[in-house]
Amino acid sequence: MRAGSPGRAVLWGAGALLLATILLAPIFGVGRCVDSPDPDKSSCESYTASYAGLQVDVWPWLVAVVLIVVVTTVVAIRRHRAASA
Repeated sequence: MRAGSPGRAVLWGAGALLLATILLAPIFGVGRCVDSPDPDKSSCESYTASYAGLQVDVWPWLVAVVLIVVVTTVVAIRRHRAASA
């Protein structure tokens, strides 16, 4: 692949999608409970975590995926048109 080709833009987009998925995709459910003899001091929490161990929600990941796909598509189309001209 030569520099400035549409294929290279798609390759960069795929790499960005992989990175966004590792950092932002909610993959694991994590839960923790702390019990105490005093019921007021007992507590539980749960959240989702990414492969990187970050506490995440699905929305930032979806926004990142949509942005990456849109930017990759626009760049690949521009490069294809420039190569055709």
